[in-house]
Amino acid sequence: MNPPGSVIIAWNNIYLDLVRKIGGAPGPLARIGGLMHWAMYEAVNRLTAGTPYLVDKFLAAADIKNPATGTVVGPPAAEASTAAAYAACYALTGLLDQYIAEARAMQGGALNPFDPFQVRTGADTGVLAHIIPPAATQAEKDADAYGRAIATAVIKAHNATPGFNMTPTHAFNHQPGEWRNTGSGMALTPNWGEVPMLYGLNATHYAPQVLNPYNSYATLLASDLYARDLAEVQRLGATDSRVRTREQTEIAFFWANDLNGTSKPPGQLYTITQIVAKQQGTLANIGAGAGADSGLLQTARLFAMVGTAMLNASIVAWRAKYFLPGPAANKLLRVWRPETAIRLANNDGNPATAADPNWQPLSPMNDGTRFSPNFPAYVSGHSTFGAAHAAAMRTFFGRDAIAFTATTEDPHALRDENGVRRTRRFQSFSQAAMENGRSRVYLGVHYQFDADGGYEIGMAVGQATAAKF
Repeated sequence: MNPPGSVIIAWNNIYLDLVRKIGGAPGPLARIGGLMHWAMYEAVNRLTAGTPYLVDKFLAAADIKNPATGTVVGPPAAEASTAAAYAACYALTGLLDQYIAEARAMQGGALNPFDPFQVRTGADTGVLAHIIPPAATQAEKDADAYGRAIATAVIKAHNATPGFNMTPTHAFNHQPGEWRNTGSGMALTPNWGEVPMLYGLNATHYAPQVLNPYNSYATLLASDLYARDLAEVQRLGATDSRVRTREQTEIAFFWANDLNGTSKPPGQLYTITQIVAKQQGTLANIGAGAGADSGLLQTARLFAMVGTAMLNASIVAWRAKYFLPGPAANKLLRVWRPETAIRLANNDGNPATAADPNWQPLSPMNDGTRFSPNFPAYVSGHSTFGAAHAAAMRTFFGRDAIAFTATTEDPHALRDENGVRRTRRFQSFSQAAMENGRSRVYLGVHYQFDADGGYEIGMAVGQATAAKF
């Protein structure tokens, strides 16, 4: 018999498989997973623990509220697992339909085959319509209506419309230091940083401090920090680097998962969540009874904490990429990728940097073409996601030092003697998060200050999000 929390894992796997099929940008994909798991947690939490939550004001009285008492009604607690499945199905269907419609509009109806962050050709809506058999019993019908109402309320609770606007709020001027297209596509989701955060958190409170001394491109490019970090990625992140070790190459590809066909950075972290949850016995009943201590509730809570932390992390990361340090266009630091910086080092005004017009990052497309992700470098999204995930996991389990073995889906990941993609062993959540950020230097797409800034705000927003639970 499957443990109570298995339904949460099953729907997490459905989400991961959808991500592999549709592809797309990190922020919108994190939103789909985060809201789906929030919906599942809301459904289970209300039926087993009875705890009101932030979604209340979005629940229409005609949906699942008793008009006489104003209290939420639903199926019996024994149907919590079924209600969670319906909540996941309706949330995932609604969010997927919304994302594909928005993505098609922002992509102008034509996909760029060289952009691994765009929605893939053939992605369609309605794919989840028949994933759950139609409700038969009255209890199942009640669970269906309850799950649909919760999913609808959760989607209403988070308006991502501003984030799908592909026109940058502030135009790029192509001045030295500022991000420019490297051939992998126009600036991706430049307004995702203006999407509201969940649970009343404010993105302006999570500004990274690493580059605070540098309030212009000129002061950044002239700094010793910039020269040092640029030289490092130039050595270690080049496609033909002779100083990058085999393990550093392994780390680079292990954490990449940028390409369509993988479950992307949020997906890899969800997989780690699954691994640790099973390892720690979270899916099974904890203590006595089937109420607030049940494995179903705890598993739903864990994945909701992780998922919404990563959604909030995507927002603060993209705010840093496109809107820091201030609102005036001439004060923004939308930092260029190492690929551009190294090729144009003769124009940066720093005598300590050396230009190489033929330099390419290690980061490859499926066909081997080298690319840099098509959005500003500072901060690293991977690092922000990884730190937020680590903070949520540490909060849930009550400690950081839990050892686990992680996997990768990147097609270029190094393999063992049997052709199996290599795994990596970590002693703590924070260790994995720090390596995740560091990997982007080895891949040639980030500076170390990008990783440091992402880790800083990722940890902060992960802790703040997890505290809401």
